[in-house]
Amino acid sequence: MTTSESKKELVNELNKKYGKDLLNYEKCKKIYEQLQQNKSEIERQLNLNDESSSIGKVVKEAEIAAQNTDLCLERTTDVIDEIKANLVEVEDVRRDVQKRLDKLNALQTTFQYFKVIQRIEFLSDELEREFKKKDDEQCVTIFANLCEISRNLTDFQGSNLRNYLKDTLHYWHNVLKEKLAKDFDDVMKSLKWPFVSANFSLQTPSPTSILKLQIVAEYLLQIELPSETIDPRITSALLSDFPPLCLPVMLLVQPLKKRFLYHFYGARQTNRPDKPEWYFTQILTWIRDHAEFLVKWIQPVIDKLGLHHIDAKLEFIRGLVQLAVEKLNSDLPNLQFDDFTFSHSIDEALGFDKELRETYSYPPTQPSILAVLTQAKIIIKWMAMEKKYAMEKMDAMMSSATVDPFEPLTYDIEDLKITTCADAFITLLQTITERYEALPQPGHRLQFLDLQLELLDDFRIRLLQLVNAEHENIVESKIPTIANTIYYIENVLVDWGAMLHYLNLYYYKSQLNDYKAPTSPSSDSDDFDPTDIEGETVFAETLSLYRHMRRDLLFNLSDYVMLEVRSQGKAYRRERWSSMNVGKDIKGLSLTPTACPIFEIVAKRLHQLQKTLASKLFTIVWRSVAQQLDNYLFEDLVLDNRFNTGGALQLKYDVTRNLLPLFSQYTERPETYFVQLIEACNLLNITKGSALLLRETLLALEGATGIEDSRGRALKEVGVVSFTPKMAVKILNQRTDITVNRMDVD
Repeated sequence: MTTSESKKELVNELNKKYGKDLLNYEKCKKIYEQLQQNKSEIERQLNLNDESSSIGKVVKEAEIAAQNTDLCLERTTDVIDEIKANLVEVEDVRRDVQKRLDKLNALQTTFQYFKVIQRIEFLSDELEREFKKKDDEQCVTIFANLCEISRNLTDFQGSNLRNYLKDTLHYWHNVLKEKLAKDFDDVMKSLKWPFVSANFSLQTPSPTSILKLQIVAEYLLQIELPSETIDPRITSALLSDFPPLCLPVMLLVQPLKKRFLYHFYGARQTNRPDKPEWYFTQILTWIRDHAEFLVKWIQPVIDKLGLHHIDAKLEFIRGLVQLAVEKLNSDLPNLQFDDFTFSHSIDEALGFDKELRETYSYPPTQPSILAVLTQAKIIIKWMAMEKKYAMEKMDAMMSSATVDPFEPLTYDIEDLKITTCADAFITLLQTITERYEALPQPGHRLQFLDLQLELLDDFRIRLLQLVNAEHENIVESKIPTIANTIYYIENVLVDWGAMLHYLNLYYYKSQLNDYKAPTSPSSDSDDFDPTDIEGETVFAETLSLYRHMRRDLLFNLSDYVMLEVRSQGKAYRRERWSSMNVGKDIKGLSLTPTACPIFEIVAKRLHQLQKTLASKLFTIVWRSVAQQLDNYLFEDLVLDNRFNTGGALQLKYDVTRNLLPLFSQYTERPETYFVQLIEACNLLNITKGSALLLRETLLALEGATGIEDSRGRALKEVGVVSFTPKMAVKILNQRTDITVNRMDVD
């Protein structure tokens, strides 16, 4: 702001504040004195040397604070110097104390070390004394104390002490196990274990024997080695999934293992690689005869000790399954060159696994015989055999000399007209599914799924070849039954796609291969079809191919019927519709003679198709025939001819009294499928006056829109709702009683 502007603003402010007082000298003098007084007060307050002013006070206090701060800093520096000097003096003391503490800690650790050794030696000596006294209970208790020491030393870094304790534990474990195993064996012999037949297992053992059995079993459970002291001994990768059995169960399995090795190894007659069912059946028999005994007498002992993670029956089954795994694994490599025996062994192994799970509730989380079948070489051979036998069965079902592969089954409930080959093929796929669905690894199951998809594609191609071989009358050929076959397979695949087994496979396939199943193609007007509603499944692509083929077949069937209709319909189309003389009463009319071949061929073919096609497929075909027949008669007859009153009445009679009843056996409203013909007949049969008036209305309102356009209402009054006004005029022009310039119409 400039000086002149400041002065101007000051003058304005004075005028505003004092007004006319500025014109009075006395008042101006007072104002001046007041302003001078204010100025002096302000200068006094701003004087830093004046301690009575607020600013002076603040400045004075700040100076004092600054002086105090300087004093604190000087004292802080002195304290820091003193601390540093003291730290130097204390460091020597600290080092000396740390050395003494380290030495004390080492001595204390050594003392504890020797104390543990002393405790181990003491317990070992005590154990030896009690063992000589044959006090099993006391031996087990002392051994449990040794095990407790082992558990406490789990994180201890001293390997020598741990190895010493481990050796001591193993020594006494073996000594006690040998002694208790002998006692256990004596008790089991008194109970006649193992049971050679179900009759023995049903007998009630003596209470004394059972009591002794349970006592020894309890001791055996208590001398189990801690897991941290056991070195895993894996004889093969195949057995790595088999955890060791608890001691009582292991001793119960041992005599059965001896029998198994005796009968199914070596030069025994029972050792037949081509008869795996012998040893599978024997194992299942042993499980059946002994499982109840374990549940009744051994499991309570386990529960008493709080070992709830141990299931006696489950461990017993696992021990016997291990025998089967080792045996099958030793036999299968030698059987790979004998397809029949190899396949038989696979079948028996799968049956054995299924029996275990369904009858004895053997959980899928436990190791099983499937571990042998899923080894790389074995599963490759297995899949090759599955494909080979599947192809052979498909060849047999398609070329049977005794049974027509496309003969409908007699027990068809849902009117799907299921053919023999369709049923056999689905059974084949279902059998393959049942064989591989229990495999634990998703990757293996996906390999078998790919095989099933390959078989489905092969079967479709076989059907396509049969279709291409049909050149004559396709209505009376195998094509309708082939369509039934395809439709049945579609329905089955839709159902399978919603099953948990295949949903899981779809998930795994999506995860592994970033697989995205294609969506099904858009449906036609006949899509009440249940096979069109599936989402993304493992069968989506296969279903799309099957559906496309089925639709082609149904189109060909309806197209063939229409070809015959067209060949028979020339005379009917060329009737003299413009000069027919018939009575005015429709009741006295009869069917046009030239229409008889058309209706006869339609009725005959639809009857044949109704007998051969599944009900839903037949519905698709007759609707297609009706639609095409409506188009044909409308375009090639109505629009190509002129009609007098008699011709129009005769056409209406042919349609309403003959054509519609022909289709009324398939639907309650056949007129909905012949809209063009019926509405054309309505336009051709209204009175001349009404026809002329309607025609004039339609032509007059041409180009009108909105409320002014009443053409739709006028057409609706004569029963016409589907034709455009232009088409309605064209049909009216076909009447002989309406004279028009034909050149203009054309």
